[in-house]
Amino acid sequence: MPRILITNDDGIYSKGLRAAVEAVKDLGEVYVVAPLFQRSASGRAMTLHRPLRAKLVDVPGAKVAYGLDGMPVDCVIFALARFTDFDLAISGINLGENLSTEITVSGTASAAIEAATNGIPSVAISLEVSREKYKFGEGSEVDFSIAAHFLRKVARAVLRDGLPEGVDMLNVNVPDDATEETGIAVTRLAHRMYRPTVEERIDPKGNPYYWIVGRKCREFEPGTDAYALKVERKVSVTPINIDMTARVDLREVERLF
Repeated sequence: MPRILITNDDGIYSKGLRAAVEAVKDLGEVYVVAPLFQRSASGRAMTLHRPLRAKLVDVPGAKVAYGLDGMPVDCVIFALARFTDFDLAISGINLGENLSTEITVSGTASAAIEAATNGIPSVAISLEVSREKYKFGEGSEVDFSIAAHFLRKVARAVLRDGLPEGVDMLNVNVPDDATEETGIAVTRLAHRMYRPTVEERIDPKGNPYYWIVGRKCREFEPGTDAYALKVERKVSVTPINIDMTARVDLREVERLF
């Protein structure tokens, strides 16, 4: 029976993670290792300067589930050390879309990337959230059923056929108004989704403090994940190769030196 690892960056108590387990629990043995706390935008961070602590958590449908007081990447490393190997890794279902080259910031995508670096076919899946206040929570207000439908469809295909040669993981984004009949677009990454900046504010004692905030881009190139999700209202599936070496004649770079 296939062995499936499920993790996320919203935390082990997220409704999206529970929906992911429910979606694939009959496709194989499901193991869950996810952060105990919200870890969005943690990227490829690992915990190297303190010990990690793990807690057994009851997650219906999982053979075993651990909550880890670390980062999403820590969770994948812990799972591989504890349970050896997997046939599929799933990260999500995330609260809020993860689009463009900015997926390297995402804890959701980075957990899938970590699994992929270990040779495990991986899927990162995110559900668009139209109301900002729902992001970075546990998702109790959000319906994950359609995202779970597409996750099951993708997971079953990957377990059956594997990923195409040269593809290490799939980054999937589901519109918040999707139905089971919504189309799927295979896309490339957009250049960017947000334009980050810093807002200065003043605390009650007159001292400045700062928030990193992002302003959403409004226009996207056809064929990209952002265009498929935001303009065409399709499920975006982006094949990712974790070798980020530029596909150029390396001699052209040598000439620079």
